[in-house]
Amino acid sequence: MDLERFFHVAIKTDDLDAAVTFYRDVLGGELLESGDAGEGNEYAAVSVADKRIYCFEKPPYEIDGLVEDLPTGILHFGFVVPDVEAAVAESEAAGTDVFMPPSTFGDLRIAFVHGPDGESIEFIEEL
Repeated sequence: MDLERFFHVAIKTDDLDAAVTFYRDVLGGELLESGDAGEGNEYAAVSVADKRIYCFEKPPYEIDGLVEDLPTGILHFGFVVPDVEAAVAESEAAGTDVFMPPSTFGDLRIAFVHGPDGESIEFIEEL
């Protein structure tokens, strides 16, 4: 599979301000952006070292009903790929569980698969 780069880790948090404070003040991160993830649920993107951590009260795919309610903690790892459909097809051919087929969110095409231990992995195509 052609992964262009490791892009981010996403977490779901019960206290967005506390999460941002931790990643910014304790780990030396920088707040890159924050706003409404949908239906009044806030998010923040914090740069820590050379990667992003997206902190969500509820991620957009949960808000949109594409997945059941998710627990707090790490949601997924995100990798940029040149073609989401090709990445999903390659994953399916290898027997990987695709639990969210390709969807478009703004200027991104995304899909989610499960790794061998149930971990969630996001494929991201920048449109």
